[in-house]
Amino acid sequence: MTKHKLTSEPKTNYKYGELFFWVFSVLTLFLFLGHNALWASEDRWAEIAREMIISGDYLHPSINWQVYFDKPHLTYWLILPFAILRGMFDEFIVRIPSALAGLAGLWGIRILGKKLFSPGTALLSGWLLLGCYGFLFWARTAAADMANMAAIVVAVAYFYQIEERAKFYHYFAFYLICFIGAWAKGLPALVMPFVVIAPHLLADKRWIKHLKITNFSAFLIAGGIYFLPFYFASILPLESPQHLPPGEALTGLELVWRENIVRVFNAFDHKDPFYSYFYNLPRVLLPWILVVAVAIAGMLRNWKRLPNSIRELMIGTLLMFVLFCCSTSRRWYYILPVMPFCVLLAATGLTGWSVEKWNRPVLSFMRILVIFIASLGVASLIGLPLWYRFFNFDPPLLSVIALPLAGALVLAVVLLDNQSDSPIERLTGLPQRLGSLVLGVAILMAAGFDCVYPSLTKYRTEKQFYIAFAEMDSEISPEQIFIWRSETPPKLLFYLNLPRPVKDSSRDVWKDGLSPEAMQNMPSSQRKKLQFQRNFADLEAFIEKNRGRAAAIFSYDRKTDLELLKRAAEKLALPIDLSESTLNEQKFNVRNDKSKKLVVWVFNIPQKSEEIIENDNKK
Repeated sequence: MTKHKLTSEPKTNYKYGELFFWVFSVLTLFLFLGHNALWASEDRWAEIAREMIISGDYLHPSINWQVYFDKPHLTYWLILPFAILRGMFDEFIVRIPSALAGLAGLWGIRILGKKLFSPGTALLSGWLLLGCYGFLFWARTAAADMANMAAIVVAVAYFYQIEERAKFYHYFAFYLICFIGAWAKGLPALVMPFVVIAPHLLADKRWIKHLKITNFSAFLIAGGIYFLPFYFASILPLESPQHLPPGEALTGLELVWRENIVRVFNAFDHKDPFYSYFYNLPRVLLPWILVVAVAIAGMLRNWKRLPNSIRELMIGTLLMFVLFCCSTSRRWYYILPVMPFCVLLAATGLTGWSVEKWNRPVLSFMRILVIFIASLGVASLIGLPLWYRFFNFDPPLLSVIALPLAGALVLAVVLLDNQSDSPIERLTGLPQRLGSLVLGVAILMAAGFDCVYPSLTKYRTEKQFYIAFAEMDSEISPEQIFIWRSETPPKLLFYLNLPRPVKDSSRDVWKDGLSPEAMQNMPSSQRKKLQFQRNFADLEAFIEKNRGRAAAIFSYDRKTDLELLKRAAEKLALPIDLSESTLNEQKFNVRNDKSKKLVVWVFNIPQKSEEIIENDNKK
């Protein structure tokens, strides 16, 4: 085993490297953060926070004013101060909490690295984490996953900081961090810190000194604080137009049990195979997976010579990975909390505890790969004319600028680092060649997530469709909007900034009032008949309520949905031509993708004719 250069005295003060690291991290996490339109589940966070502001009810999350306890409260609450300060909601505001959680995760892993190992190891681990696909993906996405990861890392780092001097308020702060993480996503933030530190506590029977009344009382008080929002949610009534889904209670505690206990032992969805984390953990560690794997493999070879702190952390990380695998509910992002501990172990290996002759070729390969990708970025300018040979729409301007700029910057970093007195070494606080490698990867990943990916939003159609509808000036109120055979899309509520709920009739409305056995035994033909009857009844009630007024009917352009809407419109004698929509999302589809799109018809609902009134009287 040969020690790496990082174990020797650095040529520059680590404080300069730390300052540059934090400036780069802030830019990476916040640059063009709001440029991309809401995608996937982001609309849930955006709309729930918006409805909290409108209703003034911060204890009952809702979508379309129907209570929605899918996740605990914290990640919704964290959006609110920024929305209030700015006086509006947009994509940037909604994503700020995840970006801040990303900074907290970087801070936590670096504090842990400094405590257990060295400033150089801590600095390197921060750069490795910042360049990971899984980290940047979720730190720039409105969701609970980055807050969950950050809470686990910060809790572990804090424990090692206060272990030798722990008093009541130290224990209380530790448990509060864990329970705050549980407020974000669930109980993994409470369990996983103990899993990581368990090998350390078991070694030399360290756990015995923590058997104190102050420890247990701190846990109980922090746990009581955790349950407070659920308690108040159970005793405070809903204000109209908020309402509960059928069969659900006000507290959300049932969902905590279902999502954190039932899901672990008897998953009802998210059933990826047990081996999925063996390829999903490498996925979140990209592009550093080879470096991480080889560095950890080298430490396994040197196991007997490793300090106890490294061995304990390796065992704790492995235990956490095994527990995630043992859960019956699995998704690729569930494994995210393992990622920072893997990069810290890799940084430890690279700074002296792995096998250098194994690390050297992997780092050389990564360096060649970075130079190659950077060169492609510069060459993209030359290849720009070829774009129009294959596509009939303009390339995103932000990508056109960012790709060659990032490539040139990376090549400049590599060239500067080849000088004998490397300015990159002074800038990053890392050894020559290693500093340019991690900085080059970070620049390329930042260009991809900050510029290229957000620039592709110009090809997405949902936001453009909703904005075009809002600009029609049709004076349609929420009560005059109907969603056919679908639940109301949260993006519709968010981008139209609707102050009240919209009427919808989902494809699953036929299930209301039926037992699971009845649904399972119902023939397909009967199910389809019941489905249409209930969708039709909802539409009919909407039409009767809005007689003599303008209305907007939204539907996805699935063939079945449009055929059934045509049938319903004919039965209700609606003055609409389904072949001539008022606005079609396909209008904005420059890529001609085949995904479902929304269509809307705006029309005036006629008053009942004398013939219809006479027929109603006969009925």
